[in-house]
Amino acid sequence: MSGIGLFFGSDTGNTARAAELIQKEFDQVQPGLVTVTDIARCNLRELEAYDKLILGVPTWNIGELQSDWDTLFPQMDTLNLSGKQVALFGLGDEGGYPDTYQDAIGIVGAKARERGAHLVGYWPTTGYDFLESRGVEDGKFMGLALDNDNAPELTPERIKAWVQQLVREFGLET
Repeated sequence: MSGIGLFFGSDTGNTARAAELIQKEFDQVQPGLVTVTDIARCNLRELEAYDKLILGVPTWNIGELQSDWDTLFPQMDTLNLSGKQVALFGLGDEGGYPDTYQDAIGIVGAKARERGAHLVGYWPTTGYDFLESRGVEDGKFMGLALDNDNAPELTPERIKAWVQQLVREFGLET
């Protein structure tokens, strides 16, 4: 198995903690499979080194990118993600921002696809209470949707199920 690059941005630490949980779940499949990187401390071109990527993108304020993603987003136009599988996860507040819940995964997902990536890891919208989202495509979230403001108790089980889904979609089953 080749490695997986997990890149995240986090201001409050919630996305960083989710990234660690995702890495721990993948360690159950193969220890050391996932390399976790805070995008605030890297060159975005590092994404090109991986064939399989997981991007952690929280939604801020009213449908905006988290500050590190917002700063680096224009650099995504220089990336070649052709042939790469990209899975997204995001944190948001479905109660406080039901009109823009998980918009950031939609913004980054659309850009990754534009740069040649194949998106995987779509997640059902069932069990969520929101009105609109740029992160929904064909009735599913473009990645794992987490809400540590309103449903933190669901985060571990959602991550566990999503990682098992990614194991299949990434073709990592033995």
